[in-house]
Amino acid sequence: MKLRLAGKVAIVTGAGQGLGKAVALRLAREGAAVVGVDINMETAVATAREIHALGGRGSAHSMDVARLPEAEILVEYVTGVFRHIDVLVNAAGIVRTQAFLAMTEEDWDRIIDTNLKGTVFCMQAVGRQMIRQIPPEVLAEGPASSSRGEGVPPLRVAGILPADRGRDALDTEEQGRDALATKSYGKIVNFSSISGRRGRSVQMAYAASKAAIISVTQSAALAFAPYNINVNAVCPGVVPTPMWDQIDRDRSRLMGAQPGEALKAFIEKVPLQRAGTPEDVAGAVAFLCSADADYITGQTLNVDGGFEMN
Repeated sequence: MKLRLAGKVAIVTGAGQGLGKAVALRLAREGAAVVGVDINMETAVATAREIHALGGRGSAHSMDVARLPEAEILVEYVTGVFRHIDVLVNAAGIVRTQAFLAMTEEDWDRIIDTNLKGTVFCMQAVGRQMIRQIPPEVLAEGPASSSRGEGVPPLRVAGILPADRGRDALDTEEQGRDALATKSYGKIVNFSSISGRRGRSVQMAYAASKAAIISVTQSAALAFAPYNINVNAVCPGVVPTPMWDQIDRDRSRLMGAQPGEALKAFIEKVPLQRAGTPEDVAGAVAFLCSADADYITGQTLNVDGGFEMN
């Protein structure tokens, strides 16, 4: 396997099980040092041990992603150990399947806090660190000229002010491309879901949180674009994991069906006629974390076998 992430340091939340664990292992296989974050320290440590068994570098950290101070502590920990942060994958999330009218304020708050606030707080804390890591000489002075950049300083190619770019580009086409070439200073990938693509009558809070992640991914992409920090998201489909086991049990109970029937019904709707694997999703995330995705930002990629086509 090509080591696309050699020398990079990645944080993966929700790394103790399921898709987060698969992503942590994939990024480690691609050469990244991975800090696996989970509210359950025991599972985070287990993931770190698997990374070590692969010959990679892994570390474990326990935190509640819904608390901004803990996100800031995470950044201090990672930079203290590894000196820098290059990749953030926000995979932590919870789901609750229940009738629309049965949802309580407590249910709503718990899901929004973990899925949405946790994603935003981790992006804020890690994003600030990614910006701090940009060499001072790379940042041009003054506010951004574009309102889409929200007033943050634009990047310039090392040693070349924006005013110089046009002159350099006139020398030769190749030199022009070199003058305009820029480096990505960080990759952020958020986990949405196919549930974020349309409403769910028995997963209203979960679907709302995942739809909001698509929006905040776009907002963050605009905010971080002047720093050449890429922000994207993935929408996993039907992938057997502990979360999908829970969804199947809860949906089967609500529908009066046997365990496994709800999952089977979802798989039958997948054009590729199979459930996904954690590795399917991890491969897509690894791509978005690599230099191969340097010109992609603000996008949400469905990894669902064609379940959603938008």
